[in-house]
Amino acid sequence: MTEECITIFKGDTSRLKNTIPMVDRLSIEFYEKEVKNIFAKSWLIIGSSKELLNKGDYFVTDVPPLKASLIVTRGEDDKVRVFRNICRHRGDKLIHDVSGCAKFFTCKFHAWNYSNTGKLVGVTDQGQFKGLAKENLGLIEIHSEVWEDIVFVNFQEKPEQTLKEWLGDIYDQYTGFSANRVKVADHRVIVNTNWNLAVNAFCEGYHNLFIHKSTVPDYQGSPNNPNRHRPYLEVGEHFGRYSAHGNPNHKPTAAEGIFYQHSRPMFPSFAHFDMDTLPVGVNPSRFKQWAFDIVHFFPNVVIGPQANTNSIMMFWPISHNQTDIRVMRFSYKTDKPSDRIAQAHSLVRNREVLREDLATMETQFQSIMSNGLPFMYLSEQEQLIQNHYRAAEDMLQS
Repeated sequence: MTEECITIFKGDTSRLKNTIPMVDRLSIEFYEKEVKNIFAKSWLIIGSSKELLNKGDYFVTDVPPLKASLIVTRGEDDKVRVFRNICRHRGDKLIHDVSGCAKFFTCKFHAWNYSNTGKLVGVTDQGQFKGLAKENLGLIEIHSEVWEDIVFVNFQEKPEQTLKEWLGDIYDQYTGFSANRVKVADHRVIVNTNWNLAVNAFCEGYHNLFIHKSTVPDYQGSPNNPNRHRPYLEVGEHFGRYSAHGNPNHKPTAAEGIFYQHSRPMFPSFAHFDMDTLPVGVNPSRFKQWAFDIVHFFPNVVIGPQANTNSIMMFWPISHNQTDIRVMRFSYKTDKPSDRIAQAHSLVRNREVLREDLATMETQFQSIMSNGLPFMYLSEQEQLIQNHYRAAEDMLQS
């Protein structure tokens, strides 16, 4: 029997607005305010510690709105740290690689040498520097914390909130969810759109019935939920999340039948796992026909927990009219060829779904910038978008 889908709304919705003025919000001047008041003060997701499995592992990433290059590394003491990618001598970029493993980082300019815990351990011709104190010239560390294998940073000299305070109730709700998963793919694309619009595209399922009718036509909803309402929708101070309704009447395609025949189904996977194995934050309402969750971490990240896979999507503004979209996908660790085949099929399917999501972003931005849309009108099923702009206004006015 098909489970009835009545949306459970949770969280303070009293300050949400269903009409959002847009034209001025997408301007250069407004973007500069966002950089100063939002990105410079928020806890930001920059990657996954699953790329730092061993001592000495590192990756380099950039934070475009703050024009910062960062080194994310697991030191010899097994602690993950984040440093500015700057040599303390004359400011050259210290690491030019994308990733690697090293006990020491040596600047190519004058060979100043740093340990992977950030200490300055070697200065070429040190005797020629008057009063140089190496202990005061280590790499510049950025406030960081690893939460459920996700690396957060805060660029404030003294963060106004701890990460636990910033995340609120959800901080303890995802314990162990990603423990046995590994990164299986990543995608990156630069889109000519405003970062807010890019984030918004992944914060509602209202579009699913139309945008994805070619790739995943019947994965969601049911005869008694034809508009694919979300069974659970919650807003918090710096997050929003919803659960998606998996269609119990989905008929596996021929490809799914082949690729999932001898493995765990990847997507859709709602009928093939024990709900009790999930942390309380995943599918919070324990909806039986659950397909996946969407969790928006304000300002610019969306994660997608599913039974056998999950994703991290980062939407980095390069400017008011250009966004760097980075997607990391994770799945269970396996050596079985049949599982690898299933994962490969899921990755291709998700990539095509992503391509469809990207397709509307540039035309939407162009249309709004033509002064043709004074306000955006949002439904109750788009409360995560409403909450995104509420959180932005709070920080812009603080």
